Amino acid sequence: MSRLISVKGPHTTDPDRAVHIQWSMGNTCNYECEYCPTTLHNGSKPWLSTELYLETIHKICKYYRDKGRHLHFELIGGEVTTIPGFEIILKTIAEYGASAVVYTNGSRTVRWWEEAREYLQGVVITYHPLTMDEEHLFEVVKTLKGYCTIDLNIAGIGGQVIELGEVVDRLRELFKDNAQQSIYDVNITVKTMYQKYLGNNNEQQAPYYSYTDEELEILQRPGVIPRPPEPQPEQSNEPDETGHERFWATEFLYEDGSVKYVQSHQIINEGLNSFKGMKCELGYDGINIDMNGEIISSWCGAKSFGNITQLDSWQLPDTETVCPHEFCNNLNDISITKTL
Repeated sequence: MSRLISVKGPHTTDPDRAVHIQWSMGNTCNYECEYCPTTLHNGSKPWLSTELYLETIHKICKYYRDKGRHLHFELIGGEVTTIPGFEIILKTIAEYGASAVVYTNGSRTVRWWEEAREYLQGVVITYHPLTMDEEHLFEVVKTLKGYCTIDLNIAGIGGQVIELGEVVDRLRELFKDNAQQSIYDVNITVKTMYQKYLGNNNEQQAPYYSYTDEELEILQRPGVIPRPPEPQPEQSNEPDETGHERFWATEFLYEDGSVKYVQSHQIINEGLNSFKGMKCELGYDGINIDMNGEIISSWCGAKSFGNITQLDSWQLPDTETVCPHEFCNNLNDISITKTL
């Protein structure tokens, strides 16, 4: 196989692309899903003070503003929408001209989402069929569509996948006449699930649910469905680039000139997540803040920059990081630009 020479995630052809800040703000959650590790929902890493969150946002935004860089925050937990004053946090990010995407179970009220949507670029909702009300999911999606981009992940519980595939079809119909995301733009997937994820030293990694062939077919469907080709004007020989895969898939470029475009959730399944020795722009085009407040170049922990609880002692990165690991297993890290 030809040698991999670069990896570029969705939208990285944009020269003004934003610095990505993925921030795991704590592990308090209002759900206790059976397949979720306790370290993601047991509250052992409680929320920090709203003031500290705001001070961190001020420092990060001012640093990159002075460098002429745009900022994009991805806020994850736990269920971050339950943080006291979370609306103020979103508003402050917006006031700096930065964008924010929230990863959520979507459980807050429709009224809450009506207020929050004014400050959001996007929402990634994971629907947990063993816990969440299906109709509430639909009401939340209706409230958000047209205001921000929406990604929808459906937890693929064994024995329910066929019905969940029908939920996906119903959800996609909501975007049929949506100006911001068409039925062909929104990403909606039923995700392959372990019966229990590896959570800590006292938990064993359980295997995947046992899926039937019919269920596997649903799980393997692409999240973004192909857009039908539009007829080109007779006088134009230029191809229409707006629907090109590079805008919603990760690009793998090989030494022989071949290019492969892969949707994020399929990269690990295809074994394309090995980048050891490549220069990765995590820590330069992106940083992560973990539940302890540690600022790291990525979830792999390749480089650390300090802790947000010590406001005056931490610094932000300005160089690439050479990948030291055999495999990259975080979808956000995988999509960050990498070169030899």
